[in-house]
Amino acid sequence: MARLLMLVILALALVALAGFAVSAMTRAARDATSMGREMVLTTRGTSVQKIAYAALFILMLGVTSGLLGGL
Repeated sequence: MARLLMLVILALALVALAGFAVSAMTRAARDATSMGREMVLTTRGTSVQKIAYAALFILMLGVTSGLLGGL
């Protein structure tokens, strides 16, 4: 009888954990979607700003690859 009770408790715990995981994933997906929409609406930078970000990214990539290659 004790084994049956332990199996029932284990099954309930697994169902609760699965429900929590599904709930967390749906909440994260919903938040990511709303955040993406907000970012699209708020980041309407000029072309100079976009070029500056691209140049900064290329510069950082060059610096890190140079440092990693030198080690």
